[in-house]
Amino acid sequence: MSDRVTPPIISSQNFRADSSRGQNGSAPCFHRPSFCNRLQKASLAFTRPAESSSLMDSPISRWLATAYRKARPMLALTGLICGADASCLRAQRPASATPPNFVILLADDLGWGDVGYHGSDIRTPNLDALAAQGRRLEHFYVTPQCTPTRVALLTGNFPSRYGPGATHANDDPVLPKGTPTLASLLQANGYQTALVGKWHLGSTFEYGPAHYGFGYSYGSLTGAIGMYDHRQIIRGQLVATWHRNHERIDELGHVTDLTAREAIRWIETRKPGEPWFLYVAFNAPHTPLVEGDPAWFAANAHIDDPWRRLYAAAVTHLDDAIGRILRAIDTSGHADHTVVIFFSDNGAVRRHAGDRYPPPDPAMPEGFARNAPLRGYKTEVYEGGIRVPAIVRGPPPLVAPGEDETPLHVADLLPTLLDLAGLTACIPPDIDGVSARQALAGAPLSGAPREFYWDWFPRPEVRRQALRLGDWKLVLPGPEAAPELYQLGADPLEAHDLAAGKPAIVADLLARVRARQARDARHSELSPVSRITPQASDTEAGLSTTAPRHP
Repeated sequence: MSDRVTPPIISSQNFRADSSRGQNGSAPCFHRPSFCNRLQKASLAFTRPAESSSLMDSPISRWLATAYRKARPMLALTGLICGADASCLRAQRPASATPPNFVILLADDLGWGDVGYHGSDIRTPNLDALAAQGRRLEHFYVTPQCTPTRVALLTGNFPSRYGPGATHANDDPVLPKGTPTLASLLQANGYQTALVGKWHLGSTFEYGPAHYGFGYSYGSLTGAIGMYDHRQIIRGQLVATWHRNHERIDELGHVTDLTAREAIRWIETRKPGEPWFLYVAFNAPHTPLVEGDPAWFAANAHIDDPWRRLYAAAVTHLDDAIGRILRAIDTSGHADHTVVIFFSDNGAVRRHAGDRYPPPDPAMPEGFARNAPLRGYKTEVYEGGIRVPAIVRGPPPLVAPGEDETPLHVADLLPTLLDLAGLTACIPPDIDGVSARQALAGAPLSGAPREFYWDWFPRPEVRRQALRLGDWKLVLPGPEAAPELYQLGADPLEAHDLAAGKPAIVADLLARVRARQARDARHSELSPVSRITPQASDTEAGLSTTAPRHP
């Protein structure tokens, strides 16, 4: 076996101490990018099953199975060393403490005005019930697009820290390997971790979820995909990344149903007393919209506009899938110690040109999805693009049912969940997110007014930025556009620009934006620079099987 990997030697020379990174009196943490990259490559190369189907029934398959079992400690070592700070590894809970399970249910492009509990004409009975049971976060912020929201969720940082590539939808890798994530920090402290659904932080297995703390993964690595064929078009190539644990597979079924089914299967196989974190990232109701079950249309027959009715069918289908997952949590005995978080990755899209994704991909006119009464849409930094429906359900006293007007951000989820898990020593220092544990329990957050920052930067000539401090929000709608100023407490719909009459406030907020940009420029050198080019083996021509494109 000439390809056998020799395990790396761990020594003090592999680490560089940094005494400034200790938190709350904890021991110093360590920087370890080069060592971790080598260790991760070695462990994955050694443990990854053979891709050639001709080997699966041969004697070598038995050797590979044995090697995989023996290599599991190396994978665990990788997660412990590379996925958590030294202070986190020494974090101790009380012996009697039982950490809660966490489930994140992420919708894709679901508008503020497209859930029943916000007065929508779309049928969402399961989300409405969840809102009644849980805590409605009515000022929950995300980012203007798919990828950056996922960056903020997993890192606890505003995505601009990782360079322009992390601020917009991107099939190229955006996070350096070894970046501590919510998943890796939980995994290093005994949590079983799983991602089911859309990844969208690097569309090759080299930058897949297994490298960022997920012990189990299933779904698509790319962004939007065909609902039935599960393909994406990347740089003109039809690409297949539907996978289970970084092994590409082909399955029949609608993406929403496959995602729910896999999430339920994973939940039902968890053992009591073993904490777990499940991140379910749906593709719905992102375009292309294809719904084959008449039931979803029948539920929304009262909607006259055929395009909105198609979108409504996708939303009701999503709602049903979420309901099935919630019932699985309840019937499997996990409800009393599981915190469920639901939200959308950004606001609804204004319109869809069509023919962008695998067919059928119809053009959708403006108005088929709604953020009303909020202003703006996806890719914009007005409230409609970045303020989304969000609900948290959990056992008391962790979560108090009711409505919460506290401004919160998706970056807050990392410190919040680590706090709820009793792992405050694991919260990375100097992140943008803060723990919202007090708010979830029904108490006001302490401290000075927070600063929220958005930077959507897909190319040099297109950049949209915003900064909120207290009630004041500065909007920079373009590189050459004049700044706009809104007082959200009095004007939540951003109808009255006060910039001309408040020059001092504009100047202060602009200075804060420039300071953010300067800091981000220092951090951006850490971002990956590789660019994904579809390989022949990943494209339609290289597939041994194909799935139907529509029912």
